[in-house]
Amino acid sequence: MKYEDIPDRLILNYKLLKIVIFEETRFLFEDRPHVLENWQHDAYQMTENETKQQSPCEKMCPSFRALFYLFTQTLYFGEHITKQMIRDAVERYKDTIKLLLAGHFIQEFPNIEIKRSVNEEKIEEALDRDYIYSSMDMDFHLMRDIVTKKKEYKEGDTGFLATEIVDNKGQVRGMAELRPNDTGVSQLTADQQEIWLELIESTLNSLDEMTADLFDLITYLWMVTPKDSDGYIEFHSNDALRLRNLRKRTANGRELDYREEDRFNIMKRVAALSSIWVSLGEQKIKVINADEMQDNELYKFKDFQRMFEIGKIRVAYDKKTGEAKGIYAVQVKPTSILTPYLEGPNRSIGLLDLKIFQYSHYTQREQKRLARYLNLQWKIRTMRRSLNQPFKVSTILKVLDISSRYNGVQIRDKFEHVLDELQKDDVIKTWHYTEEIDEEMVGRKGWFKNYWSKINVIILPHDTLVKENQKNLISSDHSVDEKIIARMQQLTQENLIVSNQDQGQTWEFVEEAAPAVDSSDILQADEPEQQTFDFNSEIKLTPDAMKLMIESLGKSIRQSASEIGIAHTTLSRYIRGENKRQNKNNDEKMLNWLKEKTKREH
Repeated sequence: MKYEDIPDRLILNYKLLKIVIFEETRFLFEDRPHVLENWQHDAYQMTENETKQQSPCEKMCPSFRALFYLFTQTLYFGEHITKQMIRDAVERYKDTIKLLLAGHFIQEFPNIEIKRSVNEEKIEEALDRDYIYSSMDMDFHLMRDIVTKKKEYKEGDTGFLATEIVDNKGQVRGMAELRPNDTGVSQLTADQQEIWLELIESTLNSLDEMTADLFDLITYLWMVTPKDSDGYIEFHSNDALRLRNLRKRTANGRELDYREEDRFNIMKRVAALSSIWVSLGEQKIKVINADEMQDNELYKFKDFQRMFEIGKIRVAYDKKTGEAKGIYAVQVKPTSILTPYLEGPNRSIGLLDLKIFQYSHYTQREQKRLARYLNLQWKIRTMRRSLNQPFKVSTILKVLDISSRYNGVQIRDKFEHVLDELQKDDVIKTWHYTEEIDEEMVGRKGWFKNYWSKINVIILPHDTLVKENQKNLISSDHSVDEKIIARMQQLTQENLIVSNQDQGQTWEFVEEAAPAVDSSDILQADEPEQQTFDFNSEIKLTPDAMKLMIESLGKSIRQSASEIGIAHTTLSRYIRGENKRQNKNNDEKMLNWLKEKTKREH
């Protein structure tokens, strides 16, 4: 019997159930041919034990066994199962299925899976949108900012390096300390401990603008991806390397992988984030005098808390020597000092432009800092309807934190250069001073402090960002069912997924006719209604077809992308043939747009 000939409403026996589960889920893992090859063998072959017991045996690969038990022990426990039931469950729980099997893939194919991130789809979505989500609360912004200022950490009374968390008005909002994080090291193997301790040794030197990028990326992923039962997500070095747009190594024209040095630079900053402890002020915030900094009585702080906790780590090993090469991924979660800003009814979520991640933390530090601050202010001002409210030059200068080695003229040049570059890169829509600069004043004694720094400047966002900031940006539904995950973890603990023979369980599925159903009802339920005229059915989506249509309409790529509903960078990459992975949602949008425009042309 061909697979297509299996009726949708036939109650499946064990042999057919395996085949249906494989065929209905294979599209989820088309990018993993190594997995599908093993699954196909397990699905279509029956061992002697399987024939006898009508249940999975120990020779079946654990990931496919887990998939089988997901349907039989969790989703449809105790029920007769049909092809349609499997199809419905896959459509509803596809994200859950992917999450559940990720760990099995790592165990079964470590050398392949170590280089894959479970967050690939969310990173792809962010690249398509050109932004990620972040908290737009001022305290959250200040905590992120302290991970960039290693020079401000001095040895405190407790023996740790410490700094005050101070806002632009000079108000002390809290304290931060660097405490090397060796939590959980005892649970690691000796070579894993050595690598992790090497990372945290460089904690202070790892505090910079790239560390702030990782702060944003980890908290973003924590908001939009499913967590395990302990609240951890998995963060992979690939997540950051892709957003930063770093190129992979190449050899003989063939793309290889990211450099180990780039991965190390990412992970040592994650280790630094886990080494920062924060205490925020209770009740009223006190303004302190710099001469009284040592007076701890001025502070009324809560207990110190680590900002991020680290769980398990994923280490890559050299195929030939077996030696640990480096940490590729870690389990991580923000603690309760950060989570109130990321979840719950009182959070304020806005957009962060992806250009922030792609600017160099060495040569474009000021661009990164100002773009973060402006994204924060635009969210606040969108809610208050005060986008045209000017900024003082002095306020922007505090944000930029330009080195003191520059003189006044150089600082002004850098100030204007940063804003010009942000406008050129579409991070801001426009900027201008509220008054014409009196160039006669420039260079005179006191001009910088008493004249130019007091001038106002208006900096405006793009209309798209304003519209997005008006929305409830993140749904609480990650389309992952945590009850299902908990049930599957229980089955794993009970050793059902590993092997079920010791329990002497058998699964019987009866191949029999389902209750009589009129064939016309099935067609109405399962088949889309045909359109009367379908002269566009032969239109195929290709980069050349999109390019020709855009040129024939006399539109720009940006205009066309706006009509389609995708990012202009996504459309541009598609036309140039630079998209690495297919995005079915984007393809559907482009094809529909292409058909609509073709129809109008006819």
